[in-house]
Amino acid sequence: MTLSHVSARFGALAAASVISATLLFVAPQAHAASSGPYYKVELAQPAASKQELLRSVFVKCEGTACRAPMASTAPKNMCISIAREFGEVSAFSAGDRVFTAEELAACNGSKKEVIAKN
Repeated sequence: MTLSHVSARFGALAAASVISATLLFVAPQAHAASSGPYYKVELAQPAASKQELLRSVFVKCEGTACRAPMASTAPKNMCISIAREFGEVSAFSAGDRVFTAEELAACNGSKKEVIAKN
């Protein structure tokens, strides 16, 4: 192995180390910055409880306004879970997506179906 081969391997190792260190420290910071409220909910009535663990995230409510970070579930399922736990949902958004009246009816209707079955 010549000196140029050793230098090239050392350079590649140094570059890989810099990239790894960058990903190790920068990626968690980017995730932390985006962990604000993703789901924004308006309830028809003030929530009885202030905070519940739903679909692996904490949903926090103050009065009729609820907020939660992104979960690994479909927005429809999160809406249904919130309606079941906190009561009728009058407005729901997941990121930039705002639910229509039909989608809200489906969220709230699922709660009524569960109550009717019991």
